[in-house]
Amino acid sequence: MDKNILVQYDGGGYDGCIWEWNFFYIDQNGGFENIHSSGSGGIMDLIAATELIENGKNSFSSRVFIYHLDNEDELTEFANENNVGLIAGVVKWFNDYNVPDVQPFAICSGCGQQFDDYDDICLEDFAGCGGIAISANTLLCYECRSANTCDCCSEYVGESEIIALYQVEPESDLARENKYTLQAVQELIDDSIGLICSYCLDDRAGQIEQNEHEDLRWQSFATGMPDMFSDEMRWLWAAY
Repeated sequence: MDKNILVQYDGGGYDGCIWEWNFFYIDQNGGFENIHSSGSGGIMDLIAATELIENGKNSFSSRVFIYHLDNEDELTEFANENNVGLIAGVVKWFNDYNVPDVQPFAICSGCGQQFDDYDDICLEDFAGCGGIAISANTLLCYECRSANTCDCCSEYVGESEIIALYQVEPESDLARENKYTLQAVQELIDDSIGLICSYCLDDRAGQIEQNEHEDLRWQSFATGMPDMFSDEMRWLWAAY
């Protein structure tokens, strides 16, 4: 039997569910290391692991993948084909329990960088994956996460949603959508905000609009200018 291999197989999960991916490791000396096993289909010892590898399946598992840790192409396949949460979990196990010369690595969904340190992994884009379970869909390095994270609310929003305030032009579609946007942009830049999500930008523009309307309302009450029924004050009556 091959040594220094990572083995992935289906057959784990709680009673009645045998689809969950499980992993074990056969070390350089042929020893068995259980990385993750769940349910009645989990492999718990070397005898069962040997049978699974030799037969390619067992009574629970019909899919078995073997990754040789000295083969970068196979490790790249592991990093590209698996759910990012599984990849992070396997990398963490190797960090915690084993330090082989070569170990499984993760690949950043943003820049394509390979890294094998779990502490460098950022999981994002969480969504439901059945029942009450949630799963991440994006794995990033810290640089890519930071480049697409709102400086205001600290939420990761992705490359397509992040707004670089220094690049917002007066004639841009973004600025034309709301007359308060450019003022909001300048205020945020003054507050040392460089990257922002659309929600936070809209929120700041809304605050500016609300403050301006409040000043106009009191000015109209106190001085009669602008006239309460003028077009300039139409917003006040439109709310009723």
